[in-house]
Amino acid sequence: MKKDTSNIYLIGMMGSGKSATGRVLAAMREAAFVDLDSEIERIEGRPIAAIFAQSGEPYFRDVESAVLQEFSGKTGRVFATGGGIILRPANVDRMKGTGTVVLLKASAKTLWQRLQYSKDRPLLNKPDPLGTLTQIFNDREALYERACHIAVPTDGKSAEDVAQEIQKMVKSP
Repeated sequence: MKKDTSNIYLIGMMGSGKSATGRVLAAMREAAFVDLDSEIERIEGRPIAAIFAQSGEPYFRDVESAVLQEFSGKTGRVFATGGGIILRPANVDRMKGTGTVVLLKASAKTLWQRLQYSKDRPLLNKPDPLGTLTQIFNDREALYERACHIAVPTDGKSAEDVAQEIQKMVKSP
């Protein structure tokens, strides 16, 4: 099997399955897997929740953009991005210019089922996390749609099923 030279960026809401699907897809493609949030935590030496709490979301978004810029210069990788990476048009342009952007679509109900017990999601550490999740979902939905080359629904599917769908849709160069 020939190794891939083009990047695949998985975008979508928190809880849509980007990290789990990314690991499976990278293995299928014999590609390196990069979890941008994990790289940010490694570089910063602290969890994302701490970055948000101590330095604020604008600082986090600056770091996120810098890490994307650094890693997108390499090829043959599968990226799991943070849910908010599409908030900056320059990030979308960078991803589209260096690979295929795949939106993992999950319903708000599915996202809530996956995230309701999570304690490490700084944007959900609010008095009404379901309301916050729904608001974020509504605010970002059109941005995700504009940012992607292809979209794959994830409701009721395993990471393996989603990765296989993506593999069929994204051909090796």
